[in-house]
Amino acid sequence: MLLLAMLACAAEEPPVDAPTYHADVAPILRERCEGCHSDGQVAPFTLGSYATVSTLGEAVVDSVETRRMPPWLASDDCNSFEGSRWMSDDEIATLREWLDAGMPEGDASGALDPFEPLDDSLDGATHSVAITTPYAPDFEQGNDDYRCFVVDPEITEDGYVTGYEIVPGDPAVVHHMILYLPTSEDEEARAKQLDAAEAGDGYTCFGGPEVDSTMLAAWAPGTWASEYPEGTGIAVPAGREIVMQMHYNNAGSPDATDTTEVLLRIEPEVEDELYSFFWVNGRLNIPPGEAEWTETSETRVGAYVGNLPGTLTLHSIGPHMHSIGRSLNATLIDGDDGSETCLLDVPRWDFNWQFGYRYETPVTLEMLDRIRLSCTYDSSDRDTNTRWGDGTSDEMCLATLMVTYDGD
Repeated sequence: MLLLAMLACAAEEPPVDAPTYHADVAPILRERCEGCHSDGQVAPFTLGSYATVSTLGEAVVDSVETRRMPPWLASDDCNSFEGSRWMSDDEIATLREWLDAGMPEGDASGALDPFEPLDDSLDGATHSVAITTPYAPDFEQGNDDYRCFVVDPEITEDGYVTGYEIVPGDPAVVHHMILYLPTSEDEEARAKQLDAAEAGDGYTCFGGPEVDSTMLAAWAPGTWASEYPEGTGIAVPAGREIVMQMHYNNAGSPDATDTTEVLLRIEPEVEDELYSFFWVNGRLNIPPGEAEWTETSETRVGAYVGNLPGTLTLHSIGPHMHSIGRSLNATLIDGDDGSETCLLDVPRWDFNWQFGYRYETPVTLEMLDRIRLSCTYDSSDRDTNTRWGDGTSDEMCLATLMVTYDGD
Protein backbone atom coordinates (compact mmCIF):
# COMPACT_ATOMS: atom_id res chain seq x y z
CA MET A 1 0.00 0.00 0.00
CA LEU A 2 2.88 2.35 0.74
CA LEU A 3 4.35 1.64 -2.70
CA LEU A 4 0.98 2.39 -4.36
CA ALA A 5 0.70 5.67 -2.46
CA MET A 6 4.20 6.67 -3.54
CA LEU A 7 3.39 5.86 -7.17
CA ALA A 8 0.18 7.90 -6.95
CA CYS A 9 2.03 10.91 -5.60
CA ALA A 10 4.63 10.59 -8.32
CA ALA A 11 1.92 10.47 -10.96
CA GLU A 12 0.49 13.75 -9.69
CA GLU A 13 3.80 15.58 -9.98
CA PRO A 14 3.88 17.93 -13.02
CA PRO A 15 6.41 17.21 -15.75
CA VAL A 16 9.82 18.64 -14.94
CA ASP A 17 9.66 20.92 -17.99
CA ALA A 18 6.06 22.06 -17.42
CA PRO A 19 5.43 25.82 -17.31
CA THR A 20 5.01 27.28 -13.83
CA TYR A 21 2.96 30.22 -12.68
CA HIS A 22 5.79 32.46 -11.50
CA ALA A 23 8.25 31.73 -14.31
CA ASP A 24 5.93 31.49 -17.30
CA VAL A 25 2.29 32.39 -16.66
CA ALA A 26 2.54 35.53 -14.52
CA PRO A 27 4.72 37.42 -17.08
CA ILE A 28 2.13 36.75 -19.81
CA LEU A 29 -0.74 37.96 -17.64
CA ARG A 30 1.26 41.03 -16.61
CA GLU A 31 1.90 41.98 -20.24
CA ARG A 32 -1.52 41.16 -21.68
CA CYS A 33 -4.12 41.27 -18.90
CA GLU A 34 -3.35 43.25 -15.77
CA GLY A 35 -3.95 46.63 -17.40
CA CYS A 36 -7.64 45.84 -16.86
CA HIS A 37 -7.51 42.95 -14.35
CA SER A 38 -6.01 44.88 -11.43
CA ASP A 39 -7.34 46.79 -8.44
CA GLY A 40 -9.62 49.67 -9.33
CA GLN A 41 -9.87 48.91 -13.06
CA VAL A 42 -12.83 47.89 -15.21
CA ALA A 43 -12.40 44.10 -14.95
CA PRO A 44 -14.48 42.48 -12.17
CA PHE A 45 -11.55 40.49 -10.77
CA THR A 46 -7.76 40.71 -10.58
CA LEU A 47 -5.18 38.38 -12.11
CA GLY A 48 -2.15 39.26 -10.03
CA SER A 49 -1.71 36.28 -7.70
CA TYR A 50 -1.26 32.53 -7.94
CA ALA A 51 -4.22 31.94 -5.63
CA THR A 52 -6.60 33.84 -7.89
CA VAL A 53 -5.29 32.65 -11.22
CA SER A 54 -5.16 28.99 -10.21
CA THR A 55 -8.77 29.21 -9.01
CA LEU A 56 -9.80 30.67 -12.39
CA GLY A 57 -7.37 28.60 -14.45
CA GLU A 58 -9.91 26.78 -16.63
CA ALA A 59 -11.85 29.97 -17.37
CA VAL A 60 -8.69 31.95 -18.13
CA VAL A 61 -7.41 29.41 -20.63
CA ASP A 62 -10.81 29.03 -22.28
CA SER A 63 -11.16 32.80 -22.69
CA VAL A 64 -7.80 33.17 -24.43
CA GLU A 65 -8.16 30.07 -26.61
CA THR A 66 -11.49 31.41 -27.92
CA ARG A 67 -9.91 34.90 -28.10
CA ARG A 68 -12.63 36.50 -26.03
CA MET A 69 -9.66 37.84 -24.08
CA PRO A 70 -7.50 39.84 -24.08
CA PRO A 71 -9.81 42.48 -25.58
CA TRP A 72 -7.64 43.23 -28.60
CA LEU A 73 -9.35 42.45 -31.88
CA ALA A 74 -6.63 43.14 -34.47
CA SER A 75 -4.57 40.08 -35.39
CA ASP A 76 -0.79 40.47 -35.29
CA ASP A 77 -0.65 38.04 -38.21
CA CYS A 78 -1.98 40.88 -40.41
CA ASN A 79 0.11 43.89 -39.36
CA SER A 80 2.09 45.27 -36.42
CA PHE A 81 0.39 47.71 -34.06
CA GLU A 82 1.72 49.72 -31.14
CA GLY A 83 0.87 48.42 -27.68
CA SER A 84 -0.60 45.18 -29.04
CA ARG A 85 -2.32 42.92 -26.54
CA TRP A 86 -2.87 40.20 -29.14
CA MET A 87 -1.81 36.96 -27.47
CA SER A 88 0.48 34.86 -29.60
CA ASP A 89 -0.18 31.18 -30.30
CA ASP A 90 2.90 30.33 -28.20
CA GLU A 91 1.57 32.30 -25.22
CA ILE A 92 -1.80 30.60 -25.46
CA ALA A 93 -0.08 27.20 -25.71
CA THR A 94 1.95 28.00 -22.58
CA LEU A 95 -1.21 28.71 -20.60
CA ARG A 96 -2.80 25.51 -21.84
CA GLU A 97 0.28 23.44 -20.94
CA TRP A 98 0.33 24.99 -17.47
CA LEU A 99 -3.34 24.13 -16.93
CA ASP A 100 -2.93 20.57 -18.19
CA ALA A 101 0.11 20.09 -15.94
CA GLY A 102 -1.99 20.85 -12.87
CA MET A 103 -1.17 24.58 -12.63
CA PRO A 104 2.17 24.28 -10.79
CA GLU A 105 3.13 27.39 -8.84
CA GLY A 106 6.90 27.12 -9.22
CA ASP A 107 9.47 29.11 -7.26
CA ALA A 108 7.65 31.92 -5.45
CA SER A 109 10.95 33.73 -4.83
CA GLY A 110 10.69 34.89 -8.44
CA ALA A 111 7.22 36.42 -7.97
CA LEU A 112 6.60 39.68 -9.79
CA ASP A 113 6.13 42.87 -7.82
CA PRO A 114 2.50 44.03 -7.49
CA PHE A 115 1.15 45.57 -10.67
CA GLU A 116 1.59 49.34 -10.97
CA PRO A 117 -0.19 51.11 -13.84
CA LEU A 118 2.14 53.06 -16.08
CA ASP A 119 2.18 56.80 -15.51
CA ASP A 120 1.08 57.81 -19.00
CA SER A 121 -0.61 61.06 -18.03
CA LEU A 122 -0.85 63.73 -20.70
CA ASP A 123 1.75 66.48 -20.66
CA GLY A 124 0.59 70.01 -21.40
CA ALA A 125 -3.19 69.63 -21.29
CA THR A 126 -4.89 72.90 -22.23
CA HIS A 127 -8.62 72.09 -22.29
CA SER A 128 -11.06 69.57 -20.89
CA VAL A 129 -14.55 68.22 -21.45
CA ALA A 130 -16.49 66.52 -18.71
CA ILE A 131 -19.81 65.10 -17.58
CA THR A 132 -20.54 67.83 -15.05
CA THR A 133 -23.72 66.34 -13.55
CA PRO A 134 -23.18 62.81 -12.18
CA TYR A 135 -24.79 60.34 -14.57
CA ALA A 136 -26.30 57.07 -13.30
CA PRO A 137 -26.06 54.52 -16.14
CA ASP A 138 -29.34 52.88 -17.08
CA PHE A 139 -28.93 49.12 -16.78
CA GLU A 140 -32.62 48.25 -16.63
CA GLN A 141 -32.61 47.05 -20.25
CA GLY A 142 -29.40 45.02 -19.96
CA ASN A 143 -25.75 45.16 -18.93
CA ASP A 144 -24.76 48.05 -21.20
CA ASP A 145 -25.68 51.71 -21.59
CA TYR A 146 -24.49 53.82 -24.52
CA ARG A 147 -24.89 57.53 -23.79
CA CYS A 148 -23.81 60.63 -25.71
CA PHE A 149 -23.15 63.94 -23.97
CA VAL A 150 -22.75 67.26 -25.79
CA VAL A 151 -19.80 68.95 -24.10
CA ASP A 152 -18.07 72.28 -24.62
CA PRO A 153 -14.25 72.38 -24.56
CA GLU A 154 -14.47 76.21 -24.63
CA ILE A 155 -12.10 76.60 -27.54
CA THR A 156 -11.70 80.31 -28.26
CA GLU A 157 -9.29 80.00 -31.20
CA ASP A 158 -8.90 77.47 -33.99
CA GLY A 159 -6.37 74.80 -33.08
CA TYR A 160 -5.32 71.15 -33.29
CA VAL A 161 -5.81 68.34 -30.80
CA THR A 162 -2.43 66.64 -30.42
CA GLY A 163 -3.13 64.41 -27.40
CA TYR A 164 -5.76 63.46 -24.84
CA GLU A 165 -6.21 61.70 -21.51
CA ILE A 166 -9.33 60.18 -19.97
CA VAL A 167 -10.03 60.55 -16.27
CA PRO A 168 -12.90 58.08 -15.68
CA GLY A 169 -15.35 58.98 -12.97
CA ASP A 170 -15.76 55.31 -12.03
CA PRO A 171 -13.32 52.92 -13.76
CA ALA A 172 -15.48 49.97 -12.69
CA VAL A 173 -18.25 50.91 -15.14
CA VAL A 174 -16.59 53.08 -17.82
CA HIS A 175 -16.07 50.57 -20.60
CA HIS A 176 -15.00 52.81 -23.46
CA MET A 177 -15.22 56.40 -24.68
CA ILE A 178 -15.22 58.03 -28.13
CA LEU A 179 -15.11 61.77 -28.82
CA TYR A 180 -16.82 62.92 -32.01
CA LEU A 181 -16.38 66.31 -33.67
CA PRO A 182 -19.56 67.42 -35.50
CA THR A 183 -18.67 68.40 -39.05
CA SER A 184 -20.62 71.68 -38.98
CA GLU A 185 -22.57 74.03 -36.76
CA ASP A 186 -25.77 72.46 -38.09
CA GLU A 187 -24.64 68.99 -36.98
CA GLU A 188 -23.68 70.40 -33.60
CA ALA A 189 -27.21 71.82 -33.33
CA ARG A 190 -28.67 68.40 -34.22
CA ALA A 191 -26.73 66.79 -31.37
CA LYS A 192 -28.12 69.40 -28.98
CA GLN A 193 -31.64 68.64 -30.25
CA LEU A 194 -31.14 64.94 -29.57
CA ASP A 195 -29.93 65.82 -26.07
CA ALA A 196 -32.94 68.05 -25.40
CA ALA A 197 -35.39 65.40 -26.64
CA GLU A 198 -34.49 62.95 -23.84
CA ALA A 199 -34.90 63.35 -20.11
CA GLY A 200 -31.73 63.95 -18.16
CA ASP A 201 -28.29 64.70 -19.51
CA GLY A 202 -27.27 63.22 -22.83
CA TYR A 203 -29.06 60.94 -25.25
CA THR A 204 -29.06 57.25 -26.14
CA CYS A 205 -26.55 56.44 -28.92
CA PHE A 206 -25.84 52.78 -29.58
CA GLY A 207 -24.07 52.82 -32.94
CA GLY A 208 -22.65 56.33 -32.96
CA PRO A 209 -23.50 59.98 -32.24
CA GLU A 210 -26.31 60.03 -34.85
CA VAL A 211 -24.90 63.23 -36.39
CA ASP A 212 -22.36 63.73 -39.17
CA SER A 213 -19.01 63.82 -37.43
CA THR A 214 -15.40 62.73 -37.42
CA MET A 215 -13.71 60.78 -34.66
CA LEU A 216 -11.58 63.02 -32.48
CA ALA A 217 -10.39 60.53 -29.86
CA ALA A 218 -11.06 56.97 -28.71
CA TRP A 219 -10.24 55.18 -25.48
CA ALA A 220 -10.74 51.78 -23.87
CA PRO A 221 -9.39 50.45 -20.54
CA GLY A 222 -5.72 49.63 -20.31
CA THR A 223 -4.29 53.00 -21.31
CA TRP A 224 -5.22 56.47 -20.15
CA ALA A 225 -3.36 58.99 -22.31
CA SER A 226 -2.72 59.00 -26.05
CA GLU A 227 -0.48 61.15 -28.20
CA TYR A 228 -1.02 61.66 -31.90
CA PRO A 229 2.08 61.17 -34.09
CA GLU A 230 4.65 63.86 -33.41
CA GLY A 231 3.97 67.03 -35.34
CA THR A 232 0.35 66.11 -36.15
CA GLY A 233 -3.06 67.02 -34.80
CA ILE A 234 -6.75 67.04 -35.67
CA ALA A 235 -8.18 70.48 -36.45
CA VAL A 236 -10.91 71.80 -34.13
CA PRO A 237 -12.64 75.12 -34.87
CA ALA A 238 -13.19 77.76 -32.23
CA GLY A 239 -16.54 77.55 -30.48
CA ARG A 240 -17.41 74.03 -31.66
CA GLU A 241 -18.93 71.73 -29.06
CA ILE A 242 -18.22 68.01 -29.30
CA VAL A 243 -20.00 64.76 -28.51
CA MET A 244 -18.67 62.36 -25.87
CA GLN A 245 -20.00 58.84 -26.36
CA MET A 246 -19.73 56.72 -23.23
CA HIS A 247 -20.20 52.97 -23.00
CA TYR A 248 -21.05 51.81 -19.49
CA ASN A 249 -21.08 48.20 -18.30
CA ASN A 250 -22.49 47.11 -14.97
CA ALA A 251 -20.07 44.23 -14.35
CA GLY A 252 -18.18 46.29 -11.78
CA SER A 253 -20.78 48.38 -9.99
CA PRO A 254 -24.44 48.46 -11.04
CA ASP A 255 -25.22 51.41 -8.75
CA ALA A 256 -22.37 53.68 -9.88
CA THR A 257 -22.56 57.27 -11.10
CA ASP A 258 -20.10 58.77 -13.54
CA THR A 259 -18.40 62.15 -14.03
CA THR A 260 -15.77 61.21 -16.60
CA GLU A 261 -13.44 63.96 -17.79
CA VAL A 262 -11.27 64.06 -20.92
CA LEU A 263 -8.21 66.29 -20.95
CA LEU A 264 -7.20 67.70 -24.32
CA ARG A 265 -3.96 69.24 -25.49
CA ILE A 266 -4.80 71.78 -28.19
CA GLU A 267 -1.96 73.54 -30.01
CA PRO A 268 -2.28 76.51 -32.36
CA GLU A 269 -0.15 74.98 -35.14
CA VAL A 270 1.16 71.58 -36.26
CA GLU A 271 3.44 70.47 -39.05
CA ASP A 272 0.87 68.12 -40.61
CA GLU A 273 -2.87 68.08 -40.10
CA LEU A 274 -4.23 64.69 -39.09
CA TYR A 275 -7.48 63.78 -40.78
CA SER A 276 -10.01 61.31 -39.42
CA PHE A 277 -12.53 59.84 -41.82
CA PHE A 278 -14.68 56.76 -42.21
CA TRP A 279 -13.95 54.25 -44.99
CA VAL A 280 -17.44 52.86 -45.47
CA ASN A 281 -19.18 49.97 -47.15
CA GLY A 282 -22.66 51.41 -46.76
CA ARG A 283 -24.59 49.33 -49.29
CA LEU A 284 -25.45 46.56 -46.91
CA ASN A 285 -28.20 44.08 -47.66
CA ILE A 286 -27.82 41.14 -45.28
CA PRO A 287 -30.49 38.47 -45.79
CA PRO A 288 -31.99 36.71 -42.77
CA GLY A 289 -31.07 33.21 -41.67
CA GLU A 290 -27.43 33.33 -42.78
CA ALA A 291 -24.79 32.03 -40.38
CA GLU A 292 -21.97 33.55 -42.46
CA TRP A 293 -22.77 36.35 -44.89
CA THR A 294 -20.00 38.61 -46.22
CA GLU A 295 -20.40 42.10 -47.68
CA THR A 296 -17.39 43.43 -49.63
CA SER A 297 -16.58 46.73 -51.31
CA GLU A 298 -13.46 47.90 -53.11
CA THR A 299 -12.71 51.58 -53.74
CA ARG A 300 -9.76 53.48 -55.20
CA VAL A 301 -8.08 55.78 -52.70
CA GLY A 302 -8.11 58.74 -55.08
CA ALA A 303 -11.81 58.34 -55.81
CA TYR A 304 -12.52 58.36 -52.10
CA VAL A 305 -10.55 61.51 -51.23
CA GLY A 306 -10.94 63.56 -54.41
CA ASN A 307 -7.85 62.54 -56.44
CA LEU A 308 -5.49 64.82 -54.56
CA PRO A 309 -2.00 65.24 -56.02
CA GLY A 310 0.30 63.28 -53.70
CA THR A 311 -0.05 60.49 -51.18
CA LEU A 312 -1.65 59.77 -47.82
CA THR A 313 0.11 58.30 -44.80
CA LEU A 314 -2.11 55.96 -42.80
CA HIS A 315 -1.26 56.14 -39.09
CA SER A 316 -4.08 54.16 -37.50
CA ILE A 317 -7.24 52.25 -38.28
CA GLY A 318 -10.33 51.33 -36.26
CA PRO A 319 -13.03 48.78 -37.20
CA HIS A 320 -16.74 49.20 -36.57
CA MET A 321 -19.78 46.94 -36.95
CA HIS A 322 -22.84 46.26 -34.79
CA SER A 323 -24.23 43.25 -32.97
CA ILE A 324 -24.41 40.61 -35.73
CA GLY A 325 -20.93 41.40 -37.02
CA ARG A 326 -18.53 38.47 -36.78
CA SER A 327 -15.30 39.48 -38.58
CA LEU A 328 -13.78 42.33 -40.59
CA ASN A 329 -10.85 42.66 -42.98
CA ALA A 330 -9.29 45.66 -44.72
CA THR A 331 -6.75 45.03 -47.50
CA LEU A 332 -4.62 47.49 -49.48
CA ILE A 333 -4.27 46.64 -53.18
CA ASP A 334 -1.31 48.24 -54.95
CA GLY A 335 -2.42 50.35 -57.89
CA ASP A 336 0.60 49.37 -60.01
CA ASP A 337 1.16 45.65 -59.58
CA GLY A 338 -1.99 44.48 -57.76
CA SER A 339 -0.06 43.13 -54.77
CA GLU A 340 -1.99 43.03 -51.50
CA THR A 341 -1.10 44.22 -48.01
CA CYS A 342 -3.25 43.39 -45.00
CA LEU A 343 -4.21 46.61 -43.23
CA LEU A 344 -6.46 45.09 -40.55
CA ASP A 345 -7.83 41.65 -39.79
CA VAL A 346 -10.41 41.15 -37.05
CA PRO A 347 -11.12 37.40 -36.90
CA ARG A 348 -13.57 37.77 -34.00
CA TRP A 349 -15.56 41.00 -33.81
CA ASP A 350 -16.87 42.15 -30.44
CA PHE A 351 -18.99 45.30 -30.39
CA ASN A 352 -18.19 45.82 -26.71
CA TRP A 353 -14.52 46.50 -27.43
CA GLN A 354 -14.05 49.48 -29.78
CA PHE A 355 -10.40 50.24 -30.46
CA GLY A 356 -8.26 52.22 -32.84
CA TYR A 357 -5.03 50.49 -33.83
CA ARG A 358 -1.89 52.56 -34.51
CA TYR A 359 0.65 51.06 -36.89
CA GLU A 360 4.21 50.57 -35.75
CA THR A 361 5.16 51.51 -39.32
CA PRO A 362 2.70 53.90 -41.01
CA VAL A 363 1.36 52.81 -44.40
CA THR A 364 1.64 54.90 -47.59
CA LEU A 365 -1.55 55.14 -49.65
CA GLU A 366 -1.15 56.11 -53.29
CA MET A 367 -4.11 57.60 -55.12
CA LEU A 368 -4.24 54.65 -57.54
CA ASP A 369 -4.26 52.11 -54.71
CA ARG A 370 -7.50 50.46 -53.70
CA ILE A 371 -8.83 49.38 -50.33
CA ARG A 372 -11.04 46.32 -50.06
CA LEU A 373 -13.28 46.24 -47.00
CA SER A 374 -15.04 42.99 -46.08
CA CYS A 375 -17.44 42.43 -43.20
CA THR A 376 -18.99 39.09 -42.24
CA TYR A 377 -22.26 38.75 -40.32
CA ASP A 378 -24.38 36.10 -38.63
CA SER A 379 -28.06 36.84 -39.31
CA SER A 380 -29.30 33.43 -38.13
CA ASP A 381 -31.72 35.02 -35.66
CA ARG A 382 -33.07 37.67 -38.04
CA ASP A 383 -36.29 37.25 -40.05
CA THR A 384 -35.88 40.36 -42.25
CA ASN A 385 -33.05 41.88 -44.26
CA THR A 386 -30.57 43.99 -42.32
CA ARG A 387 -29.32 47.24 -43.84
CA TRP A 388 -27.08 50.16 -42.91
CA GLY A 389 -28.16 52.33 -39.97
CA ASP A 390 -27.42 53.68 -36.50
CA GLY A 391 -30.01 51.60 -34.64
CA THR A 392 -29.42 48.50 -32.56
CA SER A 393 -31.07 46.31 -35.20
CA ASP A 394 -29.16 47.94 -38.08
CA GLU A 395 -25.62 47.18 -39.16
CA MET A 396 -22.45 48.95 -40.27
CA CYS A 397 -19.24 48.07 -42.06
CA LEU A 398 -16.57 50.71 -41.75
CA ALA A 399 -13.01 51.48 -40.74
CA THR A 400 -11.91 54.78 -39.25
CA LEU A 401 -8.69 55.95 -40.90
CA MET A 402 -6.30 58.50 -39.38
CA VAL A 403 -4.14 59.94 -42.16
CA THR A 404 -1.85 62.81 -43.00
CA TYR A 405 -1.61 64.22 -46.52
CA ASP A 406 1.70 64.46 -48.34
CA GLY A 407 1.11 66.78 -51.30
CA ASP A 408 3.40 67.13 -54.29
